[in-house]
Amino acid sequence: MTAHLDNAKKYARNWTLLWAVVFSCVVSFSIWLSDGHLIYTLDDPYIHLSVAENIIRGGYGVNLTEFSSPSSSILYPLLLSITELASLGGIGPLLINAVAAGLSVWLLLEFFWRYAMPEKSPLQAAFPNTVAPFLILSINGLALPMTGMEHSLHVLAVLATVRGLVLVSEKSNNASVPLWLALAIIAGPLIRFEGIALSGAAVLALILLKRWRAAAIIGAVLLACLGTYGFVMHQLGLPLLPSSVMVKSNVFTTGAVDSGLSTKVLAIVHNIQSSLTNRWGVIFILVICALMVTAVFKYRNLRRGISSNTTTPVIPPNIISAHIISGEFLIIGIMGLTLSAHIVAGRYGWFHRYEVYAVSIMVIGSIYLLRGTIQHLITAQFKKIQIGVTIALVLLTIPYLGATLVTPLASRGIYEQQFQMHRFATKYFPHAVAVNDLGWVSYNNDSYVLDLWGLGSEQVRRLRSNGKLTPETIGAVVDKANVDYAMIYYKWFRQGVPKNWCLLAILKTKTVTSSNDTIHFFATNPGVIAQMSTALDQFTSTLRKPTTLERFTCSS
Repeated sequence: MTAHLDNAKKYARNWTLLWAVVFSCVVSFSIWLSDGHLIYTLDDPYIHLSVAENIIRGGYGVNLTEFSSPSSSILYPLLLSITELASLGGIGPLLINAVAAGLSVWLLLEFFWRYAMPEKSPLQAAFPNTVAPFLILSINGLALPMTGMEHSLHVLAVLATVRGLVLVSEKSNNASVPLWLALAIIAGPLIRFEGIALSGAAVLALILLKRWRAAAIIGAVLLACLGTYGFVMHQLGLPLLPSSVMVKSNVFTTGAVDSGLSTKVLAIVHNIQSSLTNRWGVIFILVICALMVTAVFKYRNLRRGISSNTTTPVIPPNIISAHIISGEFLIIGIMGLTLSAHIVAGRYGWFHRYEVYAVSIMVIGSIYLLRGTIQHLITAQFKKIQIGVTIALVLLTIPYLGATLVTPLASRGIYEQQFQMHRFATKYFPHAVAVNDLGWVSYNNDSYVLDLWGLGSEQVRRLRSNGKLTPETIGAVVDKANVDYAMIYYKWFRQGVPKNWCLLAILKTKTVTSSNDTIHFFATNPGVIAQMSTALDQFTSTLRKPTTLERFTCSS
């Protein structure tokens, strides 16, 4: 058994090292395409970085002069504030995510070998080494860290939680819950609010496993952390949930803040319908159905097995309960609960990051539940079935393989658009600005940034949520904030913008992860038209093809 565990660690180590080499190549190619700049594949991590730098300066939000909660995570901006203090700047998210992704790869592959491989399997065996790269892709291990977001940390917390519960379920009732498992359960919701479902299920699992003390402590600490965050947000005059959740979540976007219960119920129904039309949503539903069938068959086999080994006419309930409260039944329950929660309230896509934590639960849970079958396939040398399993993994991970291949181009896309907007806002025209794709423009920018989409402005978020963001209200908000110009996706404003805004330029780029390929530059203050035109002249000469800036003229 010791040799088997040693091989599991060696297998995981070897593939983690190979992952590190490939990931380094992806990062290097991305930097090369972005003219030597480390640029993430999304604009969103720069929101976190902006919040982090203001936390250090005593604020919370993208502007030091007002409070807002644009970050989708409680913990992530706090971690980035540490990297900001260490003067790591934009490298901070990459370091955190690379470490998290590397640990996730090692953890998943070590778990696979430990539970799914026969004890005498050689390290050179074809099957485990064939499926290893696809297991890495199943957690989006190469593309996800380059998003710069907190999702790699969330995947690590998920894998650690499931793995820890399996280990605890295999020990005697007197065995203690390891500290790292407790930290993983607590960290899940603090990293991403979707983690509440898994952490709640994990606490319930610990109760069923008679680890009452650990369950009570973990539950109390988690509630205290969430309660403290809610209290701080309330004191700052902000909603309990971050504005990013309120704006982007289908449940909260459709069910506006001031709407009634019926509207919120309809929003949940709408989200379930969206899940039914999504590739991952359909897969989750099929897995849930398979889990239900598996649970029924295991329960029936359990009753038959106990009946054949006892002379008692009626099987005592405690005997059946003791068998049900085991690793397999707990993992079935945890997988079912968390996947169901995502179908009801979760989102999908946006460079394959929203659903990846649920996919990770599905993968590691399936490895554990199918461990006996996988071992039998390997021992009996069913080559055709092994090939079939590999093909199934390939089909499962195609989206994440595509994201990996596109990552350098996505970085280039953010460089050509949002990074150039940041350059104009900080170097060429450092005035108060309005945007509707918050990120790079707010990071390392001491000028006021008004977010017209609502992530960085609670006032705008409420106007949008209640259908009151009109050209008139936009103009009033912009004038009140003394904003001199706007860089926006004009198509996002169905009712248009204030008529007195002066269009001076249109930036056109190629998009991969950006929401639009066209940015409109408006002077919102007639008094800055001449100065802004001069700044645009200087800015235009620094742009490289295929990025272009079409100029317009208007009189004050």
